[in-house]
Parts: sequence; C-alpha cells; structure tokens
Amino acid sequence: MWMNKLKQFGLTIDQIFQAVFSPKAEKTHPWLPIVWIGSLILAGAILWGIFFNWGNIPFDYMDWAEVWAARMQAWRDALLNNTIPFHLSDVAAMRTESDRYFAVADMVSSPQVLLLRWLEVGPYTLANNLFLYGIATYFLLRIRKKYNLSLFAFSFLFLLFHFNGFIVTHLSIGHLSWGGYYLFPAFVLFVLELLDGDRSWRWVAKMSFLLFFIFMQGSFHHLVWSSLVLGMIALIRWRHFFQVLKAGLFAILLSMPRILPVVIEFNSKISEKLDILGGYPSLINLAQSLTYNSTPDNAWPGLVFDSRLGYWEFDIFVGRVGAIFLFAFGGLAMSFWHYKKREFPVLIMPVLALVFLSIGDNFAKVLFYHPVLASSERVTSRMIGLALVIGLILSAIYYQKTLDRIRKSIILRLTQVVLLILLAKDLVLHTLRWSVENAYIAFGVTRRDLSVIHVSNHPDPDYFLALSIGALVSILTMVFLIWAARKTSNASHKT
Repeated sequence: MWMNKLKQFGLTIDQIFQAVFSPKAEKTHPWLPIVWIGSLILAGAILWGIFFNWGNIPFDYMDWAEVWAARMQAWRDALLNNTIPFHLSDVAAMRTESDRYFAVADMVSSPQVLLLRWLEVGPYTLANNLFLYGIATYFLLRIRKKYNLSLFAFSFLFLLFHFNGFIVTHLSIGHLSWGGYYLFPAFVLFVLELLDGDRSWRWVAKMSFLLFFIFMQGSFHHLVWSSLVLGMIALIRWRHFFQVLKAGLFAILLSMPRILPVVIEFNSKISEKLDILGGYPSLINLAQSLTYNSTPDNAWPGLVFDSRLGYWEFDIFVGRVGAIFLFAFGGLAMSFWHYKKREFPVLIMPVLALVFLSIGDNFAKVLFYHPVLASSERVTSRMIGLALVIGLILSAIYYQKTLDRIRKSIILRLTQVVLLILLAKDLVLHTLRWSVENAYIAFGVTRRDLSVIHVSNHPDPDYFLALSIGALVSILTMVFLIWAARKTSNASHKT
C-alpha cells in the first residue's frame, strides 16, 4: 500500500517537474504558475526591501545627497502645503542656474509623487520602486503569455531583468529618474506587436501614452533611447514609418507640459560648448561588464576602466550564466531561427546601434558633435540599458523556441535547474553588495538636511504660460487618442 502511494507521489513530482519546463504540461497544474510566479514576485519584493533598507535610506552620499533627496522632498513640502513645486530655491539640487522646477528635463512628475503627502522620501522611494516593479512584472507576464514561455524561461527573464547591474547600481547611487527602466518591457512588447502588423490607432495611443509616462518618471534619457529604437525601426521597415511617426508626434503633444518649460529655459542658455563624458572605453570593456561583479568600494572612477566615470555607469552585471543566456539564445539561437525562416532580424539592428553608440564618443560623432543634439546624452554608456532589456526578452523567447524543439531529458532539466540557481545566487549577491547601506559606507558622506528644503513659488508669467499651454495641449491630445482608440476598437469588434 505504502509503495503505491510512494510511486504515486514520485509520479506527481515528476509531472510537476516537467510542467515548469513545458507550457503544455503546465496547464494540467493550474495552481503551479500562481505559486511559482507568486513566489518569484514576493522574493523579488523582499530583496528590494532589503536593498532600500526598508525605506530607511541614508541620503548623505552621491546623487541622493546632491540631487534626488532634495528634489523629492520639494514634492513633499509642496503637497503638504496643498500646492505644486513650481520653483525650488536649492539650485544645487536643480543643477541649473534657474529655480524653475519643471524646466529640468529629468524631473520626476509622475502620478506616484502624490504618495509623498503621506510618506517621507525614504519610504516613498521603496513604495514607488515596488509599484514600478509591479508594472514591469505585469508586462513581463504579458510577454510570457504572448510567446508561451515556460515557468523556467520566465524565471530567467524575471531575474535578469529586475536584478541586473544596470538598474541595481543606478538606484544604489540615487538615480531616481531611472523609473523609466521599468517601462521597457511594455515598450518592447508594443514594438513586437508593431512588427507583428498592428497598425491600429489603439497601438498609436498605447505607445504615445507609454512614452509620455516614461517622460513623467523623469526618465528623459530612457525616452531618447526609446525614440532612437522607434526611429531605426521606421527606417528599416518603411511600412511602419507613419505608424511610428504618429506615435512620436502624439507623445510629444502629450508631453507638452514638460517640453515647453524646458524649451523656454534652454533657449535662453544655448551653449556652443559640448560636455560629453563618454561611454565604454571599448567593446571588450562592455563585454567584461556583463560578468564583472563589482562592489561599491571598487567603483570609483579609474579603478576598473580608464575613465573619469564611476563604474556604476558601466555595470551591466548579469553573471556568467546570464551572459551565456544572452549570447546563446539572444545571439546564436535567434540568428538560426531567422535564417531558417528567411526573415530579417529587425530588432537586432537597433540593439547593435545602441551598443555602438554606448562606446566612447560615438554618439557625438554620429551627430557631428552638435552641441544641442549631442548634449542630450553626456554619459553614453547608459544607452546600453535598453539594448540589454531587448536582448534579455529576445533571449527568453528564443530560449523557449529552442527548448520546444529539442529532445527533453532529465540531465538537460537538471542542468537548467543548476544554472538558474547559480544565476539567482550571483544576481542576489550583487544586489546586496550594492544596497544603499553598503553604498553609503563605500562612498563617504555628503551632508543633506531635508528639513531645510522648501519650495519657493513666486510670480513667473512666461513659465506659467508655458505650463498652461502645455497642459491644455496634453489634455486635448489625451481626449483625441482615447476617442480614436475606442472608435477603431469598436469598429474591429463589429467586423
């Protein structure tokens, strides 16, 4: 009797083990994805909680002290006084000569800032990151559904996207304008839908609102990279040109409340001097950054690469397993499947272009060192971020395609289990090494007293006129896009 029960138990375990590798077998265990993915999300949230010291963030170092703690405190001060931070007297935090808050392109102005009425800057930072973490995970799940990814393929993608060195190190030193990174899965999903033939107004509305929301996160640089990818796709695939053009134009109209204040400020201070800090010293250095597990104390300029930039501007750590995953499936396997189907790998072109632009001063060279255009990306190594995300998503898709077409064996499955464990270990250790507490110890102290940060709103007719006109244009554009998307959606349902 007990032997039969033992055999039955062993059979059940084997079926569950198969199900995590097979989307088809997974359907026989409907509870499995809920438990598996729920555990992943919970573990990731706990890791971010530890990383941010559960909201008790030491602000006295790096960009926390110099910029972002003060900028977010300005929102809190304004909201507690039932206003908006139109002006901030702390021009050091503004990094401009002006006190116009919204005249800075990378200023955060997303809806989540309303939480600062109830939360201090530290707890808000954790809450906001978990909110964006949730949005990113939702779109990763959308990608999983669209491409029928197994739980194992999704796990690789989930870990590599959320805990690679690019996002971890930038958040560690206080780059709170990096929230746009979490919207990259939505961006890649919408691009894949476009390449699949979606030419509807609904797609235009989705992409326009997404680009606008990226801008609202203060992620001006992420918006530039996304625009470059869309522009290259429009050039490579002419049949998508007008679709991309419409999305870009409507994204600009939606963003007018942020664009116009920046433009009027920028026009008064156009400089012929180009200040480019550069990117990766070489392609080899870029490849090394995928596997070099740096610590904050070894990230000072010049310690890793011969550059005046700190290593957080180069860190894209994914570990050896992650690097193999990228090159084996996002490179070799993808090339094989495109060659087999005689299809041109459209997305590989913008990825290679972003890689090229992230090296040295290639970005400035392409723009002929134009002081206005080239100055949009002073630190060009950052452009690798979107290329990395596109590569990770494509790797997961072609990882699954490959597994679906090869003979399954217990050895192969156990090998994947070991590799996933090694990947998780590397990414978790790297994330913990760069926690805000460890970074604070490594980078020293720059005192920042948030109690002295207050908004300094005052009459400013030109500035307020720009904000008002921008807001009106944005609202009218929203109304039109919602109307156009709903009209085409209703028409498609009728047909």
